[in-house]
Amino acid sequence: MLKGAGGNMGLLTGSDGSLLVDDQFAPLSQKIKEAVQKLSEYPVKYLINTHLHGDHSGGNENFRKDGVTILAQENVRLRMMKETTNGQGQTNPPRDKSAWPIVTFNDRIKLHLNGEDIEVVQLLKGAHTDGDVVIRFVNANVYHTGDLFVRYGYPYIDGSSGGMFKGFIATLDKIIEITNDQSVIIPGHGELATRADVKALRDKLTDIGNKVATAKKKGKKADEIMTLGITDPYEAELGKGFIKGKDFVALIVQEMGIK
Repeated sequence: MLKGAGGNMGLLTGSDGSLLVDDQFAPLSQKIKEAVQKLSEYPVKYLINTHLHGDHSGGNENFRKDGVTILAQENVRLRMMKETTNGQGQTNPPRDKSAWPIVTFNDRIKLHLNGEDIEVVQLLKGAHTDGDVVIRFVNANVYHTGDLFVRYGYPYIDGSSGGMFKGFIATLDKIIEITNDQSVIIPGHGELATRADVKALRDKLTDIGNKVATAKKKGKKADEIMTLGITDPYEAELGKGFIKGKDFVALIVQEMGIK
């Protein structure tokens, strides 16, 4: 795992060429390449984007110039090709053509490099976005989840890019299902994790979602639900990131169609 100003990166080195998972922001590309050089004599040959966000794919253009083959789920390329609008209503122009992945796939692809079998899988279509993948290094029992699992607090679910709370929870369930207690998990952000850490986040988010659903069944309106303090038990731990409990509840309320 390599850390920097953006999302966590994964690196597999060897004589078949190094494979990099995510590439953070464009201004960091040279530092990333230098870090790889310190770890291996073999430069990056393959790059996998876990999803489209710039803190995970911002360096695509710079790696493409080196002849690196970029792979991603097909929705990543499609969204990079057109103007996008984020959750704050800000529009971003299409990415430069050199940033677009040149190998895309629907739900899975396998690579066999440096004595390792790598499975790149989309567990569900709509979770953090509609283009997220988990990368499994089979022999090493290492998983890179991208932003399908993070450790900075409440996760960011990008509804403008096809993300959904319901899908996010279901994806956490699938990550728990495919890992074991010995698995090492590289989260999209934060320190290395275990299956137990994924379970802990899943349980907290599920509890929040269940409480919103219960309030809906009782006929509570959106404004009323926002005053119930549903996330209060988790705010000290999960509210330390850029998303606060009220924002997370508002997202669930909107997705459940509560007015």
